[in-house]
Amino acid sequence: MKKINISTIQAKKDPQNLWVGEIKIKDGTGKSSLLSIDLDDLLPFINCVGKEVYDFFFISASVYGIDRFIERKNNSVDGWSREISVSFPVHNLTLWNGCKEDLEKLLSFLTGDYWAISFRQEVSTLPKATLKSNYAGVFEQVNLFSGGLDSLIGAIDFLKLNPTKKILFASQYDSQMHGPKGDQNKLILKLQSLYPLQFEFIPSVKVFLKESDLARETTFRSRSILFIGLALVAAQATKTSKIIVPENGTVSLNYPLSSSRRSSCSTRTTHPFVIETVSSILKQLSINMEIENPYEFKTKGEMVSECSDKISLLTLIKDSNSCGKRGHRAHWRIRDADHCGVCMPCVYRQAALKDVVDGSTYGNSINDLFPIKEKRKMAQDINSMLEYLNKNLNEQEIKQELIINGVKNLTKLNQYVSVVSRTRDELKNWVKKVGNNYVKNKASV
Repeated sequence: MKKINISTIQAKKDPQNLWVGEIKIKDGTGKSSLLSIDLDDLLPFINCVGKEVYDFFFISASVYGIDRFIERKNNSVDGWSREISVSFPVHNLTLWNGCKEDLEKLLSFLTGDYWAISFRQEVSTLPKATLKSNYAGVFEQVNLFSGGLDSLIGAIDFLKLNPTKKILFASQYDSQMHGPKGDQNKLILKLQSLYPLQFEFIPSVKVFLKESDLARETTFRSRSILFIGLALVAAQATKTSKIIVPENGTVSLNYPLSSSRRSSCSTRTTHPFVIETVSSILKQLSINMEIENPYEFKTKGEMVSECSDKISLLTLIKDSNSCGKRGHRAHWRIRDADHCGVCMPCVYRQAALKDVVDGSTYGNSINDLFPIKEKRKMAQDINSMLEYLNKNLNEQEIKQELIINGVKNLTKLNQYVSVVSRTRDELKNWVKKVGNNYVKNKASV
């Protein structure tokens, strides 16, 4: 069991006279890291929220820091899962102890680890800051805005269908992740010209390990709860009661391409178990907030084809980014491309955009990877995907896998099965269109 000690949040001014928050993270051997949170834009929002939302956000940030601090490879008990024990500072011990079990289950599901959580009394306070007047209006909802294609479609759908209502966008980035902040800012500027005065955007909040005695973990699965914590702060501060996390049902369900990939590194922000468990925790904390994914029964291709403003979407597609490996360019055939082209987020994106003009550029195509002798690691996702498409799966097999993979609400099970089946068709049609003979034969299309 890896025992972790975390300090309470400390706020100070950086050399640019901007507020930053710091949380010291230390393990049982004395090794430590410093989690930095850019508070200058966020502090006015934090000042407006209740203690439980305050606690939820700083717990979510601390979890992110701990996840990045403890390298998985050297600290796992089974080659993947880590055992982590931590005490979080909170304002109301009784309330938080009441949802301890749900929080442990949530973190374990999100990160693939075993979490043992306790709570201690929070004593820190943060400086005061005034919320800017442009955030004082009435917002219909808070949308997470990652810079990806799904969050772009979620934004466009609301803006097109609700011309008299306003929406607030919020996001986060880590300076070790290449590109998200630039994607977000570029898209926001273009959306402002298309839909003026219909939304506000909280500048993307940087949360990162400023320094660490240990090699950092390279996966980012805990980013999910940090997104939710940030959205909670934004929503409650602006008296908004709905948070929308736009993501296609395929990625939400995170259906494994094989049994060995059930603990893959992809995030699970909108998996039904996550949405339901977060909602349960908020209810126990008396936080009145709805968290929804309106696209949970749609494939990525259906999100594209059913977008309410297709013209605007087509002009902005190339400015969004879906790649999960954009920082690893050493083996890209086109080094200055926008996407790697062969990770599963890139595959789902290309399959979804099969019938539209996609101005994005891709470093490799699926045909570049076979035979896979020289590019075995790069070909892992594609190889698993082709073998998955080659399988004949019936409805009962899909149901069983979905349940194993965390689906608890059986009233929605048939709809989830349909999403998986339609996604398989989407992928097969794409492989049939772009694959060479070897690739098509491997997928039996």
